[in-house]
Amino acid sequence: MREIPTPIAAALASGVSCLCQAWIVTRRDGARFGFTDHDHDLVLDGVTCHAATGFGGDMLAAETGLAPDQAGLVGALDDAVLRAEDLEAGLWSGARVESWRVDWSADPPPGVKTGQGELGEIRAVDGRFQAELLGLSHRLSRVTGRVFARRCDADLGDARCGVAEDHPGFAGGCDKAFSTCRDRFANTLNFRGFPYMVGNDLLQASPASEAVRDGGSRGLGG
Repeated sequence: MREIPTPIAAALASGVSCLCQAWIVTRRDGARFGFTDHDHDLVLDGVTCHAATGFGGDMLAAETGLAPDQAGLVGALDDAVLRAEDLEAGLWSGARVESWRVDWSADPPPGVKTGQGELGEIRAVDGRFQAELLGLSHRLSRVTGRVFARRCDADLGDARCGVAEDHPGFAGGCDKAFSTCRDRFANTLNFRGFPYMVGNDLLQASPASEAVRDGGSRGLGG
């Protein structure tokens, strides 16, 4: 259960609303930026949260299970903070976002963190930005490393595949099988699968009854 600081709890109990929303964004390069929907700037956790940026959006409560919680953020592009060229360069992608509820009537303003996530896809539209806000559980759905499988995990024509678009067989596509890579494209050196990987049938097989166990291949004579 989240512990609510005494000043915030008192403000909620008073029935008088002096609360606003604030967000602290920490980019992957360590730079920190603050935003608020209040009409004046606020200093929270050592970060100045700027007003009048149009920054806003609500984080969804974490859902039960492993499905990632998602929400959205919008705001104005500002050359002093949020520049279109920085968004296009990916400086804000993956930035950590903390959502705070703040009592703006106190100095310094007390606050309670209500959630956190990270920025996903970000788009600049008509002088404003639109960002996808992903809950931390979305990391569980990320593919990391490589999967050991018989078929190739490269895409036809990409840098890992290396087959040029003017190759005679390119129009026929690729089913990612080793035989296709060998016979259609003569590209076995770039094959990104494991065609000689043993299958589950062999891994689960019981010990052989043969008297000779010299490490030779099972199922092949001689």
